Amino acid sequence: MNQPDRQQDLPPPYEIESSLPTRFPRGWFCIGAAYEFTNEPVQLDYFGTSLVAYRGQDSGKLHILDAFCPHMGANLADGCVKGDSVICPFHEWSWGSDGFCDDIPYAAKIPTKARIKSWPTMEINELIFIWNDPDGGAPIKEQEIPLNEEVAEPGWTPWIIRRVPVGNNARELIDNMADKAHFGPVHGLPSVDKFVNISEGHTYIQLQETTHEALGHAKSCATYYGPGYMIHSQSTTGGTQHESNRFMSLVMNAPTSLGSFEFLAGFKYRIPEGMEDDRDAQINHVNEMVDEFADRGVFADLHIWKNKVPINNPILCDGDGPVIRLRQWYDQFLVPVDQVPASMKERKIYDKSEPRIEWPANMIME
Repeated sequence: MNQPDRQQDLPPPYEIESSLPTRFPRGWFCIGAAYEFTNEPVQLDYFGTSLVAYRGQDSGKLHILDAFCPHMGANLADGCVKGDSVICPFHEWSWGSDGFCDDIPYAAKIPTKARIKSWPTMEINELIFIWNDPDGGAPIKEQEIPLNEEVAEPGWTPWIIRRVPVGNNARELIDNMADKAHFGPVHGLPSVDKFVNISEGHTYIQLQETTHEALGHAKSCATYYGPGYMIHSQSTTGGTQHESNRFMSLVMNAPTSLGSFEFLAGFKYRIPEGMEDDRDAQINHVNEMVDEFADRGVFADLHIWKNKVPINNPILCDGDGPVIRLRQWYDQFLVPVDQVPASMKERKIYDKSEPRIEWPANMIME
């Protein structure tokens, strides 16, 4: 590695530029597994506000409303569900899934302005999603979360979702898609043989392959659908220390403030033989697998995210991945729809497979 000639005139010390976005990103955000939500109201704290989520008794569909009753300010998450409405615990004002007050037990007339925000939701891939647009726009049809055919295959365990609060902007998590050089120091991968990023519209894909005598050959595909939901599939074959396997994971964020987010990690494994009809055993199996690899898996980044400074002007080298291109992709969700550059729709491929990175043996995950 060539070092600068320190005898020549030196540049001044580099100054990091650090600032946060001034608004929340637009898009679909995953907030958990479908089975985690019932007809018992639950409070969610996202996008700088509080929400209430519940399933309607009649439809079984998940609804999300602003959490506080505009009558006297009570928290609707402390109420109950009747039909497809949530009932305020203070005076029993009833709020329909569309956000309109549909009943006041002691009133002859409902005030015309008795309406709260109803948030668009999706339920797909055994997951729940909420749509956020700072400008109040409806969900964009072509950005709906697609059905993942692998999730729909029989023989998978339920999703296990773990949540961790992180005191940083969510962009710091998104950077991982292009950060080729962190997989050895943080995750213990022995090498990166193939590393390709593909940007197209609201999607961003990472293709990666690595090979090691003990760990075998691993192929993975990770795809972001918008700014908050990434689904990852990996298969391993060969290797002397681990059996070949397939698994899926989720790397997701739901902003809680401009300077914080909830990190949601999801995991799904193939059902082991003998557990086909035992859901509790399947869940325990996934939890054990997650705990076994927690130190080198998706949770390994947490300490970094929690303690790093947001950096707008990173100094990058020729061995880094396409970090700036990734951030340009992410920026489309931070501006109004009519300000998104038309070039974002174009398919762009960034192949950073060379030079091949191989890390010292003491970094390898055994």
